[in-house]
Amino acid sequence: MKNRKAKASRAARKHRSALYLVMLVVGIFLGTLAVQGIQLHKNCKELEMELGQLEEKKKNLEQEKEKIKEEEAYTKTDEYIEEMAREKFGLVYDDEIIFKPEE
Repeated sequence: MKNRKAKASRAARKHRSALYLVMLVVGIFLGTLAVQGIQLHKNCKELEMELGQLEEKKKNLEQEKEKIKEEEAYTKTDEYIEEMAREKFGLVYDDEIIFKPEE
C-alpha cells in the first residue's frame, strides 16, 4: 500500500510539475504577445503621425502646383508680356507721357 501511495504521490508531483511548466510557457508566451502588441501599437501611432504629415505635405505641394500652373498661364498672356516690356525694358506706347521724379 505504501508503494501505491508513493507512486501516486510521485505521479501527482510529476503532473503538478508538468502543469507548472505548461503554465510558465503559456505565461512567457502571453508576456511576449503583450510586449509585441505594445510595440505594434506604438509603431501604428508613429505611422499615423507620419501619414498625417505626408498628407499635409501633399496638400501643400498640390497648392504649389496649382499656383505654378496659374503663373504659367499668366506668363502666356498679353498683359504679362506688356508688363515685362514696361518693367524690364522701359518700353511705352507712342501716345503715353512718362513722368519721372526729379533727382
